[in-house]
Amino acid sequence: MLASFAFGLAALVVVLATRNPRMAMFQVLPVVVAMLLGGGACALWLLRRTRAPLWMLLAGPSLATTASMLAAVLLLAMSHNKMLGMVFSRPVVERGLLAAPLLGALVGGGLWLLERARQRERAVWAAQQLARAHGQHLQHERTLAQLQLLQAQIEPHFIYNTLANLRQLVKLDSARALQMLDHLIRYFKLALPGFRADRLPLRDELALVQAYLDLLSERMGRPMNLRAEVPEPVAGAMLLPGALLCLAENAVKHGLPDGEAALELRISAHRAGPSWLLSVRDNGAGLPSHPEAGPRGTGTGLANLRERLRLSYGDAATLHLHNANPGCEAVLTLPWEEAHARPDRR
Repeated sequence: MLASFAFGLAALVVVLATRNPRMAMFQVLPVVVAMLLGGGACALWLLRRTRAPLWMLLAGPSLATTASMLAAVLLLAMSHNKMLGMVFSRPVVERGLLAAPLLGALVGGGLWLLERARQRERAVWAAQQLARAHGQHLQHERTLAQLQLLQAQIEPHFIYNTLANLRQLVKLDSARALQMLDHLIRYFKLALPGFRADRLPLRDELALVQAYLDLLSERMGRPMNLRAEVPEPVAGAMLLPGALLCLAENAVKHGLPDGEAALELRISAHRAGPSWLLSVRDNGAGLPSHPEAGPRGTGTGLANLRERLRLSYGDAATLHLHNANPGCEAVLTLPWEEAHARPDRR
């Protein structure tokens, strides 16, 4: 834009100065280019080095343009062995001396207008960036508050249920209640610190599930076996605290086999490209005929987990339940890169 402005201005001055093509090409044009370079350099220096007012950007380039013209005329006169008096008496030079300040003022004013336009564009861009950053910060704060609220709903759920189970067992068998209390202490040692974390390694979640199954097995007097197939690289993957425990609790609640048969809970995990998959499978009756209408996919625990996944990962995380013949399998898909990010402590 600046080059087009300078070229157009130079062409206009050359056309107005003379109608002699040879003189216009070899005498007037070099002088006009020198004038534009001198005035433009002065204006740019003033714009970059100082917060120059408009009057300075008009006066400074005017003087620089006039000085540049005089220097160019002198050089041309010397190169052609012309007398200075004869050169300065020519009409084209006289008109040039009168037009030089005006040309400099036009150059300085044009550059000042361009700089003001650029400043406005930068101000608008900065305001947009600030508004976008503020909106992202507010969204992050809202998401964090929602996650903390959902996280806070998990702890009382486990604590109240477990204490109620212990109270029931104390009435039935005090000796077994003491053994269950040991399981309860182990369970709380694993569960309570973990719920304060933003993410937990999969191996810690597996230990918590094992403690949970031992606790329920003692209360119900029914075997509950856990088989984990998790390779070491995946065992360190980070996930939401209580996510695996929620799936295990859902399996115990809805996946107990008929009669007094033992619950066989199989947990496996593996990487699949940019994601990793966590599977929890039981040996119960499986899903009802219409899974979307069944309780296994619409309970409070799974709804809470799905909302936490959405807030933490967006569309990058999914949770699906399907029949495994026998039993039901819940498959949790999570992004692999985020699974190895450094966890934060709240």
